[in-house]
Amino acid sequence: MLSTMKKYIPIFIAIFGLSFYLVSQGVFKFGDPTATSATKTEKLNSHYEKVLKSFKGKTIDGKTVPEKGMPKVVILNFWASWCTPCLEEFPSLVSFNEKFKNKDVLVVGINTDEKSDLKDVKKTIEKYKLNFPIVLDSKGDYINDFLVNAIPVSIVFHDGKVKEVSQGSKDFMSGEFLDNVEKWLR
Repeated sequence: MLSTMKKYIPIFIAIFGLSFYLVSQGVFKFGDPTATSATKTEKLNSHYEKVLKSFKGKTIDGKTVPEKGMPKVVILNFWASWCTPCLEEFPSLVSFNEKFKNKDVLVVGINTDEKSDLKDVKKTIEKYKLNFPIVLDSKGDYINDFLVNAIPVSIVFHDGKVKEVSQGSKDFMSGEFLDNVEKWLR
C-alpha cells in the first residue's frame, strides 16, 4: 500500500504546484484585466492630450479653432446629422455653451458626415441652433487622430488633460458636470 502511494506523490506535487500557481494569479493579480484596462485608458488619454496640443480645425465658415491658445476647458464633440443620440444631446450642449460663452471654455463640434451631406449638416446646425464652431471631418482625419470608432463621443479637457471621455448621448447641463466645469475654471 505504501509503495502504491509513493507512485502518486509526483502527481500530487504537480497538482499542488499547479493549484498554487493558479491561486497566486488570482491573489497577487498577475493577470489582472482591470490593471490592463486602466493602463490602456491612461495611454489613450495621453494620446488624446498629445493630439489636442496640435489641434487646429477649420470651421464651415473658414475660421480656425482655436483662434488663440487652448482655453482652460475644451470639449470636442464628435457627431453626424444622421445620428439620433448626437441630436439628442444638442439642446444640453447648446445650453452649456450659452452658460459658459464668456468663460475660458471652448466647445467644438466635429461633424463626421460625408462631404456630399453638407446640406444636411447646415440644416442640423440651424434646427438645433448650434452656437459653437463646427469643424467638418468628411475625410475622417480628426476621427482617426482621436481614435473615435463610434459617435457621439465627447472628450472633455481641463488645462490640456483629459477629464472625461463620454461615449453616447451626454447631458452637459447635469449638476455634477456643471460643478466640475465651475471647479476647473477657478
